[in-house]
Amino acid sequence: MMQRLMALAGAALAAAMISIPATAQSVGGPPAGGMSNTGGISMGNHMGQNNMTQQQFDEVQEYADRAKRLTKEDKAKGRTLEQLLAEDKATAEALAKSMPLNCEVASAMLAAQGPATVNGRAVDTKSYETACTNGMGYFLISQEPEKPYGFSCFAADATHQADIAAGRPGSAVCQLPPNSDVNSMATNVMTRLGTPCTVRDHRWLGQSTAANTEFDEVACQGGAGYVLSVPMPGSLRPIAVTTCHDSAMRGLPCKLSDNGALVTMQTFRDALSQHNVQCNASDKDMRFIGQENVQKRYVVELKCSQKPGGLVAFIPLNSNTAPFEALSCAAAAKRGVKCQLKAD
Repeated sequence: MMQRLMALAGAALAAAMISIPATAQSVGGPPAGGMSNTGGISMGNHMGQNNMTQQQFDEVQEYADRAKRLTKEDKAKGRTLEQLLAEDKATAEALAKSMPLNCEVASAMLAAQGPATVNGRAVDTKSYETACTNGMGYFLISQEPEKPYGFSCFAADATHQADIAAGRPGSAVCQLPPNSDVNSMATNVMTRLGTPCTVRDHRWLGQSTAANTEFDEVACQGGAGYVLSVPMPGSLRPIAVTTCHDSAMRGLPCKLSDNGALVTMQTFRDALSQHNVQCNASDKDMRFIGQENVQKRYVVELKCSQKPGGLVAFIPLNSNTAPFEALSCAAAAKRGVKCQLKAD
C-alpha cells in the first residue's frame, strides 16, 4: 500500500510544481517547472490579517520583501502590504472554495507567478501560500482557464528535501509564519484535533489521488506517534488522526516512533487460543475492524471452518481488564458490527 501511495504521490507532485517569475529564477531557484525557495522564517501562531502580532507582521513583511510582493508600482499607487494581503486572502478563499478544499483561510500571500503550458496551451499561473485555521498550510495554484490545484506544505517540504538529497536546487517550501516550520505546523494540527502532541519529527508518507487524501506521520516528544489523514484539493473531509498501531494494521506503518505495529494478526490468533476459541484463520481471512473508544478492546473479524457463521472477537490486550468476547456475525450485527468476509 505504501509503495502504491508513494508512486501516486510522486506523479502528483511532479505535476504540482509551478512556473516561477524571472526574478525568482535569477536567485538560484530550480529550473522551469519548480518554485523558488527563499529561506525560512520563524514560527508564529495562526492569524488573520487583522489580528497579527507585530512580530508576526514583521515576519510576513520579511517574506513579502523577499518575494517582491509589494512592487515599486504598488508603492507608487499608494497601495500597502496590508491591502495586498487582504486581496491575497480573498483570492485564496475563492480558490479553496472552487477546488473544493476543507480550509478556512486564516492568511495567504501570493508566493509566485508566471507562464506555464498546460494541456498544450499557455496559461498564467499564480501560487498562493495559504494558512488554514485547522493548522494546515497549502500552496493553492490558479491556472485559468484550467482547473486550479494545490498541495500541502508537508508535501512541499518532502519534495524540497528530496531535491536537496539528490543534489538538485531545492524546490519551494512554505514560509508564512504558521507554515514555515513543518513540525510546529503539525503540532498546531494535532492540538486542533484534540490530540496534544509536541511534534519532534514528521514524515510525508504519500497520497491517494483517488481518495484526495494525503498521509503524514508525526512523532511526538515522549515517544507517541500518529498518522494524519489530510484532505487534498477536491476533498471537504476533515483532517483525521490515527494511532501508529491502527495505521500499521491498515498497511501504513510508522517508522519515526517505536509504538507502531505492536499488535499483529498473530497476536489476535494467540488471544483466541488463550481463550479456548478454535478458529484457524490465515491473515487473508482476518479483518481488523478497529478499537473500541471506551473499553479499548480490539475488534477483529475472522473467517474459518470452525465457525461457519463467521466470528467477531472483542480482544483486550496487555493490561486491559475488559472482558474477552467472541460472537457470531449475527450476534455482532446486533451491536452494529457487520461482517464483510465472505464465506467460501
